[in-house]
Amino acid sequence: MSGAEQERRGRDRRSVFGEILVAAFATARRPLGFHDLVHILEGRGAMLSDVADWLATARASGLIVDEGFEVAPDGSPTGPRLFILAPAMRAAIRVDRRRADRRVSA
Repeated sequence: MSGAEQERRGRDRRSVFGEILVAAFATARRPLGFHDLVHILEGRGAMLSDVADWLATARASGLIVDEGFEVAPDGSPTGPRLFILAPAMRAAIRVDRRRADRRVSA
């Protein structure tokens, strides 16, 4: 397999994983951490590097927002770093769902 084919397969795989992860953030009722994302993609052929690459790209592009850490009773940070879907992205998904609902009911 040529280098170009490997690169294309990698992009295609990340795209599929990205769609799954955006959907997970859109439906999550709480912030998600890296371990949550790994668990969501478990059994789908994703590597840890796929999750890490997607997370870094999603943060850099403003798709998701870094919520930081939970705070322990003593005020110290605890647990994994947590992320949420950016408010603008959540609003865009909401608008897109409404459009889809109108098309289905028409």
